[in-house]
Amino acid sequence: MDVGIFGAGLIGLSLAGLFDRAGHTVHIASRHLEALTATLADRGLRHTRAAPVDEVTDAASLLVGAVQWNQLAALAAELPPLDGKIWIDPTNPFARDAYGNVTVVDTDNRPTSAIVAELVPKAQLVKAFNNSTTPMYRSGPLTSLGRIVAPMAGDHPAALCRVADLVKTTGFVPVVIGNIDDSVVLEPGGALRQLSIPLIAP
Repeated sequence: MDVGIFGAGLIGLSLAGLFDRAGHTVHIASRHLEALTATLADRGLRHTRAAPVDEVTDAASLLVGAVQWNQLAALAAELPPLDGKIWIDPTNPFARDAYGNVTVVDTDNRPTSAIVAELVPKAQLVKAFNNSTTPMYRSGPLTSLGRIVAPMAGDHPAALCRVADLVKTTGFVPVVIGNIDDSVVLEPGGALRQLSIPLIAP
């Protein structure tokens, strides 16, 4: 599969590594192409290339919005039309101030992915990859009890199937927990985020 990633921070690079190791072609957007290209080489990501936003959008049908919550609107405004694309939403509603302090943004009790879906209305949105930590993506899905479950949610069955296929290639176990309204259980304070360990599939 060709996967496009917007955002080269912790989440973006961790997911790039996850998909790269699974053999997918990854296109990751950056305004600092030379620096990102060097970072990808240092990490040994052989199937991942840095590219401008429009090229990433054109190259992949699966797009990952891995920017910070307060950067999503600006990213969406920069994107070309997303008709026929699947938007994977790994974001959590965190805001970081100039001193590095992190707070949870008030979404007025709306699922965060419902807000993101309004920013990319032509795409089919799937909430995924927001319920695990970046070290987990680097260490892999295997535990002594079984494989780690990757929960996801969405309103479009075909898009859920495509993302589930992507998850399977990484070794994690995809489980659909419901639609976008149900995705609140994946968010900070949600039921699945309160578990002491990740969900495991034996």
